[in-house]
Amino acid sequence: MMKGIRILILSREEAACLEMSSYFREKKYSVIWCTDYDQAERLISDEKHRPDLFIFDLDIPSGTEYDVMRFVQSYPEVRTVILSGDDRLKSQLYAYSLEIDDYMVRPVHLDLVEAHLEAILRRETRRESASKTVGALTVDYDSNRIYLEDEPLILTAKEFALLEYFIRHRGMILSRDKILDSVWGFDYVGGYRSVDTLVKKLRAKLTGKYPYIRTVYGVGYCFDL
Repeated sequence: MMKGIRILILSREEAACLEMSSYFREKKYSVIWCTDYDQAERLISDEKHRPDLFIFDLDIPSGTEYDVMRFVQSYPEVRTVILSGDDRLKSQLYAYSLEIDDYMVRPVHLDLVEAHLEAILRRETRRESASKTVGALTVDYDSNRIYLEDEPLILTAKEFALLEYFIRHRGMILSRDKILDSVWGFDYVGGYRSVDTLVKKLRAKLTGKYPYIRTVYGVGYCFDL
């Protein structure tokens, strides 16, 4: 499983949404679902709620469903998986022509759906650089470790996720809401104190020599050199 990954599930059938959301939440994914196509498009277009993975559950695709797929093309960072009762070759080929990432014909076990999702995410990870250096910090994505002046920082999983998130968003002012959604997941029920406490711990580990995490009063934080 890949914790912290955000999934949006879209299906006209509420029962299908509930079944899949329950399964993936148990696997520690962050999940949101809807049965309305317009709502799904709003969530994808909103950077705060944009998912990493989009599961589109449909029966026989028609013009409306194809419009949704075309819409998602505008957001290439969102990986799309189609679950469909349509096993026709022409339907699958057309869906792939709209740059989806996978097409699975129902019925399909959710364990297999999860395996396909993780395969997609692994491919994405391999496309990224194996390491990223910002100032005195280096993120090694192969080992999931962060080094400060070539010495490994001893970090919890959540500390690693937050520091790596800051590094990826260097120079951006990040609200506490955005940090909570991106690092803890938008189904997290905790408050801002979780962010502030973890930032305090990271600052202690970076020491006063590297004051990279700056407080933006009334908003959140900004990571910069």
